[in-house]
Amino acid sequence: MSQTEAAESANIALPGCPNSCGGVPIPYPFGISPNCAMSQDFVVRCITAHNGTSTPYMSEHFNQTCWKWNNSTANYDLSYYTAIAIRDISLSLGQARITSPINSQCYDSTTKKVDYNNWEIILTNTPYKFNREKNKFVAIGCDTLAYIKFSINQNNYWGGCGSWCYSPEALKNGSCSGIGCCHTDLPNGTSYIWIEFDGNYLSSHVYNFSRCSYAMLTEESDEFMFNTDYITTNRLFGQNTTAAMVQVISVTAPRVIKAILTLKEAVKTLMNAPIKIHAPIKEGATISKEDTGALVVLVGAIALIVYANSTCK
Repeated sequence: MSQTEAAESANIALPGCPNSCGGVPIPYPFGISPNCAMSQDFVVRCITAHNGTSTPYMSEHFNQTCWKWNNSTANYDLSYYTAIAIRDISLSLGQARITSPINSQCYDSTTKKVDYNNWEIILTNTPYKFNREKNKFVAIGCDTLAYIKFSINQNNYWGGCGSWCYSPEALKNGSCSGIGCCHTDLPNGTSYIWIEFDGNYLSSHVYNFSRCSYAMLTEESDEFMFNTDYITTNRLFGQNTTAAMVQVISVTAPRVIKAILTLKEAVKTLMNAPIKIHAPIKEGATISKEDTGALVVLVGAIALIVYANSTCK
């Protein structure tokens, strides 16, 4: 078994710590309590709903913020916060997959006004970045111009894309090239995102079949495919991104992760072969696999601390 396969298939939570939440493995440096995690940034909250299902969430100081447009003040008002749910964690890839709500802009033909739900996620000054290779910014609508504001090393930049169409017949499933759907790449090192819509494009002349526009940062994968009913129905309104629309964040602690994987391989190997100790124990005596494992974990933990805090990173 390769190092990657061993790490992903094995339980490497700290001793005495929960191994999973809602069927999602929670490996160290993550942990379901401060005592089980490397730091506060890696604490996972395991929350059980009324129906008995459990979901892992990022630490409480990681939240998504919803801002709603106030037509009276012509400005955004803070609406509420929501936790960031974790879909899975891969130490070998150095990433976690998370979900978040979809941004929306919907035209009300009665009031002639627009309702916005805009979200921001802040990962600045944390071990996490949004993965450039595995995410893309997507906008959906028939009178839509959406922007994404992102932060790299605390400097802010803007990107975006536009999509238009004048009849549902122009839409095509699986096509995201500007007719009903558009997308653009994400720069390296992004730690903050804010998504908003251009107020000059309100869907007022296409509201009979495309009342809302949507925008999101979503996983770049074959699983995400544009569907025409994203335009012609309310399927995306008020929804979270699904398993096929997942953001991927990179854990920027490669030396720690590498040390953990190396330690796990060492434990796995030595646990299968008791060792002989000649002194100070009587010659020929052996220690059990359990003691061997404890010894390896102790030595490995010391090595991990030194390795993770090395100045040469």
